[in-house]
Amino acid sequence: MFADYVLKTLLATLPSAAFALLFHVPPRYLGWCAAGGAFTWCSRMILIREFSLGIVTATFLSVTMMSLAFIAIAPRLRVPRPLFTVASIIPIIPGRNAYMTLLSAIQIYDGTGSRLQEIESFCFNGITTGAIMLAMGAGIALPPLFFYRKRPVV
Repeated sequence: MFADYVLKTLLATLPSAAFALLFHVPPRYLGWCAAGGAFTWCSRMILIREFSLGIVTATFLSVTMMSLAFIAIAPRLRVPRPLFTVASIIPIIPGRNAYMTLLSAIQIYDGTGSRLQEIESFCFNGITTGAIMLAMGAGIALPPLFFYRKRPVV
């Protein structure tokens, strides 16, 4: 079990660092982006498996914790917080659910398979994908609202 956590956490660093490279993050900050992705993925996995939370709740909590961590770290490094937070959520994007939603939509259109089962799969996976994406957005957007209230707009 522990080896599974370690392996998957280390593998979660790869998409975070790759996405950061895609958006020209300076090389000295790639380690922070990779660590943020590993933290976000590992904390979500622990919240799901050990605390029996749903995937949407676990996603919201893990992204919120990561966002709070980078609210504290980013000013010390003198870089904008989104430099880290955007790359750190990449490992938890619900790709499988989005794929299953599109596959169900295609099967409904083609008429292959059981129509009722495909409609059910389309609705379930579509709602799950949307809820996870909403939890990710809220987890990134809400913590700064509490900490940056005193900052001037201009």
